[in-house]
Amino acid sequence: MTKKLKTAKLRKMLQTAVQLELSTIPPYMVALLSIHPDANREAANLIRGVMMEEMLHLALVANVTNAVGGTPVIDRNRIPSYPLQMNFEGQKFEDRDFPVNLARFSKDNIRTFMKIEEPAALAAPRTKAVGKIDIEGLTIGQFYMNIIALLEELNGEGDLFTGDASRQLIDNYYWGGGAHIIPVSDLDSAKRALDVVIRQGEGAWRQPGVRVLTPEQPLFMGHYYRYAEIYYQRHYTDADDPAKPPTGEPLPVDYKQVYPIKTNPKSSDYKPGTELATLNAEFNARYTEMLQQLEQAISGTPKALYTAIMNGMHTLGPIASQMMCTPIKGDRQRNTGCPTFDWWVGR
Repeated sequence: MTKKLKTAKLRKMLQTAVQLELSTIPPYMVALLSIHPDANREAANLIRGVMMEEMLHLALVANVTNAVGGTPVIDRNRIPSYPLQMNFEGQKFEDRDFPVNLARFSKDNIRTFMKIEEPAALAAPRTKAVGKIDIEGLTIGQFYMNIIALLEELNGEGDLFTGDASRQLIDNYYWGGGAHIIPVSDLDSAKRALDVVIRQGEGAWRQPGVRVLTPEQPLFMGHYYRYAEIYYQRHYTDADDPAKPPTGEPLPVDYKQVYPIKTNPKSSDYKPGTELATLNAEFNARYTEMLQQLEQAISGTPKALYTAIMNGMHTLGPIASQMMCTPIKGDRQRNTGCPTFDWWVGR
């Protein structure tokens, strides 16, 4: 493969990564907001933390893309719709068949989130029974490792990191979340940026009693393990085997304390003129505006990231929460509303 073709492949993989990170935010957000305000606070905080880190991952991937001369894109043809089937290189993701839904907080939904974030060390043993896997990466973490390998290969051929440095996102435009945006200018900074994505997604302590970090710091857990704590309703301890369920203190979860939102709603589920139709239109208008601001931020106007988050994302929660409290008129299952996360045609 020529250098030109390998560079095109790299940029395509990075664009896929942008869309992958973006696709996890709506289902995590919906599950979080479907929880009653006074219930399941530990679980809600775990979900919220993961969602915030997915925004960080989007920024880090965008920085790598811009550094290698690409242009990350977010538009109406590249935003997710639900139910979502993840595909890499046209193949079913991870040789597994499961939908990603906009759905209420439930044990089944948390299990789906664990499948999304599953570490390679846990997924690999199962693949021996399913035969050949055509996809370039068994898990999200392996997908990013393949990107790093391609970066290393192309960097050895010279003139890879030629992007405009002024397009790099920095912490000044980010609202926090316990980590930092890494500006990317060379192979080392690109690897550090993507390593954050990999570690936060599927990172774990190496084995029982052995920490990745220092003894003074809390046990480091990637997204999979945080969702596993919710699923098994227990906290991990330093003595736990990361290949097994947690055995620590209980983490109380009450799946009844949620709003009965409709799964994967469509705009047609809300009759014109009703409160839910109006709220959904307002949500989609603000969601679309936020996506446009995000694209501006990652494709040349970094300061737009702050606007997208503070004036965009933070306004979506109250609208979504109001929808989730509102019954759908005529719905036989007595479901309440949920945003559809559509691109608003007015934008």
